[in-house]
Amino acid sequence: MPIFARAKLLLEDRCLTYRPKIDFSYSGPNPDKAYPKLIDILTRSLNIPRENIQEKGFNWDRSKPEEKFGASFEVVKDLDKFSYMYFEISMKGDLKPSKEFGKEGTVSFTITGIVRTEYPQDTLWERSFFYEMFRTFYHRVFYKERRYRWILECRDAILQIQNELKEFFNLLTKARY
Repeated sequence: MPIFARAKLLLEDRCLTYRPKIDFSYSGPNPDKAYPKLIDILTRSLNIPRENIQEKGFNWDRSKPEEKFGASFEVVKDLDKFSYMYFEISMKGDLKPSKEFGKEGTVSFTITGIVRTEYPQDTLWERSFFYEMFRTFYHRVFYKERRYRWILECRDAILQIQNELKEFFNLLTKARY
């Protein structure tokens, strides 16, 4: 979980190095089923507790025959005392009645992810020169490799979300990075 401190040193690395986000879309029957499937992927496949999935926005306009919907999420997956993965996921779509499928339409997704490490800097000890020397040594010698593995895990998690959603909608090509 993020550290609640008045002052902190924040290190941040994007999970997707060559592109900042993944965008993909689906057009076909029942795009509104993407919302519960996304929550299921996050909780079941990635083992993220439901309380770490924050819905930041949700709208569903049913005033017209063509319904529009959208949602955005902030997702936190804890790694250790100082680090966590942070995902931003947004989806937008529209629905219209269909004689063949009941409902059909489109939905598009945008997924980004970063690995954050936060070192608190509140106490006198945490702001001291000796603590900074120790923290820098520890970070460069021991923690750097661990953070690199977490960046790869974060990238794999983003691709797993994308692949499972595509599999759910029968878009058969698997995404690779």
